[in-house]
Amino acid sequence: MANRSDPLSLRLPDELREALQQAANQAGRSLNAEIRMRLEASLVPDFTRPADWELGELRQEIHGLKVRVVALESKA
Repeated sequence: MANRSDPLSLRLPDELREALQQAANQAGRSLNAEIRMRLEASLVPDFTRPADWELGELRQEIHGLKVRVVALESKA
């Protein structure tokens, strides 16, 4: 893929723009770099969901497995 830097016009609510600008300032990045970093990260499978969502899913799966183990033990 070619490395293009075509300008992109984007409408953002003021609150979102301010939050992104604040995050960019704290990280020492420009607003453009902050938005680009966040967009790129959203396309990487490991970053598509917050970690706590995955932990919640794992907890649910563990609970389900425990229920199955108890059911199997009661049949034995």
